[in-house]
Amino acid sequence: MRNEMWSFKYHNMPRPILALTDDNGEINLIGDMTGQAATEEQLDAFKDFQIDHFKKSLPDIKMLDNGIKMINERKIGFFKFLSRAGGHKVFNYYFFTIVDGKVLLFTFNCIKELRSSWEKSADDMVASLRVN
Repeated sequence: MRNEMWSFKYHNMPRPILALTDDNGEINLIGDMTGQAATEEQLDAFKDFQIDHFKKSLPDIKMLDNGIKMINERKIGFFKFLSRAGGHKVFNYYFFTIVDGKVLLFTFNCIKELRSSWEKSADDMVASLRVN
């Protein structure tokens, strides 16, 4: 994602280590190590905390799914929701795991009109996650 698009879409948020988008900015994948210390046993609590945060900060949020999965011998937390941004409804898919005692967080999002084309691909991204 070009710096100009990052600034337009995410304003003053620090740029993560991974920020990918399509040419129109309608499909995005972001990944970053957070400073949040956690253990795998705390993934469910982290997920619930994040969901509560979004429910409080985005009054129009519609939660779709959430849980903890075992993928490639690693616990992965996730949640999916619809929200509004930039005049569009947006499908959001957050997924995360623990690496070296910190939360590794990914966000996939796309405009709602593209959800049916991209949700399976996002599920496949989650299912392919491998951490050494």
